Amino acid sequence: MSKARRNRRILFFLLLTFIVGVVYLALTMPSEDYGLVKRSLIDLNEGWTVEYEDTILQEVTFPRELHLAENTTYTATRTLPEVSSDSAMLRVRSSMQDIIVYIDGVEIFRDVKGNDGRLTVPDASLWHFLSIPEGSSGKEITLEMVSPTRAFSGTLNELYAGEGIDLISQVVRENALKIILSILFLILGVFMLILSAFVNNLEDNRLIYLGGFAVLFSVWLFGESKVMQLFIGNHFIIGGISYMAIPLIAISYVLFLKESVFQKYQSVMVGAALVFFVNLMGNVLLQVFGIQNFISSMDLTVVLVSFMIVGSMVLMVIEWKMDGNLQAKTMIMSSFIPAGFLIAEVSIFLLGRYEMTGSLTGIGILLFFLQISYFTFRSVDKAIQSERESEFLKKIAYVDILTGMGNRAAFEKYVDGLRKKHSGKQLRLAMMDINNLKDINDHFGHKEGDEAIRKCAEAMKKYLLPYGDCFRLGGDEFAAILYDLDEETYEHLIRCMREEVQAAKNNHPYRVDIAVGSNVYLEERFSDFSSFIHETDLRMYENKRKVKENQLEVMG
Repeated sequence: MSKARRNRRILFFLLLTFIVGVVYLALTMPSEDYGLVKRSLIDLNEGWTVEYEDTILQEVTFPRELHLAENTTYTATRTLPEVSSDSAMLRVRSSMQDIIVYIDGVEIFRDVKGNDGRLTVPDASLWHFLSIPEGSSGKEITLEMVSPTRAFSGTLNELYAGEGIDLISQVVRENALKIILSILFLILGVFMLILSAFVNNLEDNRLIYLGGFAVLFSVWLFGESKVMQLFIGNHFIIGGISYMAIPLIAISYVLFLKESVFQKYQSVMVGAALVFFVNLMGNVLLQVFGIQNFISSMDLTVVLVSFMIVGSMVLMVIEWKMDGNLQAKTMIMSSFIPAGFLIAEVSIFLLGRYEMTGSLTGIGILLFFLQISYFTFRSVDKAIQSERESEFLKKIAYVDILTGMGNRAAFEKYVDGLRKKHSGKQLRLAMMDINNLKDINDHFGHKEGDEAIRKCAEAMKKYLLPYGDCFRLGGDEFAAILYDLDEETYEHLIRCMREEVQAAKNNHPYRVDIAVGSNVYLEERFSDFSSFIHETDLRMYENKRKVKENQLEVMG
């Protein structure tokens, strides 16, 4: 094991130990509760008399499941205790039920879903916060309920009285785990989706499907947290979003498997995604046309999800064992913990324990998501590295390493662009060549020759680059394409450039100079850029010849 990996594990262990220690101290050390809300709630969950059909139950404690047939009306009655605050409220939860509340036989609240022949909105489990009429202490409160859904017919939820902020705070506290998990999934999912937009070398859509999976699971978990109503009041969203999210989660998951795991059974995964899409549309249509509500049609969806999990595991085992698919092996190993959590969740759901929906699955799926995210990031990291290498190779393909200028390939690409579309600006081409570079290399070594090339390049970039582009064509040959320079300014720039290069002799035992030939492009004179470049090149060689002749005259 590398030292870096060992250090990371030690750091992770110390961090985990610290977190566990802080949680332990927080739970065990004595302390007053200094929360911003008082949480002084009045518990109204004992001493109820429940009646339905010919049955009367005494001293019933909430919560309670009576397991009645759908559309069976039942009532619960008890005496209200002393309620001192004028702003006290009752918090009642109806689980897909119509509910009417009476105090001493006088109706104070009614929530009954009507049916006017239009599209049917889904039944929803809702919170109701009711103002307690003045003088209600000691009077009888009666809850009258009925549900068209067998799963919730006979459900009696907990009931509390108190200040509104305390009642809301209790709901949030009881669902804190689901809320936190949903936020985590949302952050992770959005991060994945954003990342997918920046990784160009990843040839599939695994990041999109993985991000979609996390966002959709966040929506489902938030819907199951019983707090969505605090933010959204739309009945269809509250009653239907969690049920619609489940097949969408399955679609994103099987498509993720198709992109990242399977090699032979990709078409099977596409087929599974289509099955869940049909299931989703069927569930929505059955609900809105009043044929079957969401929760009833969920039985089939849950069966399909279970079959998909088992079936995909079997196919992954086949690809692993028969084809040596290591991605399948990795996914199998990652799936054991969440599979256990999900099976437990499905079992609890089928047993009718709907209040626990989401908690086990949220933890299991989070562990699973973190595992597969790790392996996905490894693939993404490879793609990013490949993209960087590709960009680097692309860059060095057009850059001269010694000078940082564009190379001959960059020059030819630039000129090709000019051939296709000339900007209309006055265009001047300067071809340049270092005089006596061969002598410098022969007498002082190639290191000094490279230094001479760099000095010349620096001078060119200093004086010419602000007016266009400079290129090293190879060896001691350079070119500059300049725009909108009058002859006087151009001559001044070349003179300054040559003087700076020649000044290098003060630091080196050799003289450096540059031969320059230039030409202005005129469309009516040159039939193409090739002839323009050729003529400019000839001018540079003419200048080089004159410089040598002058040097010989001086020596003579």
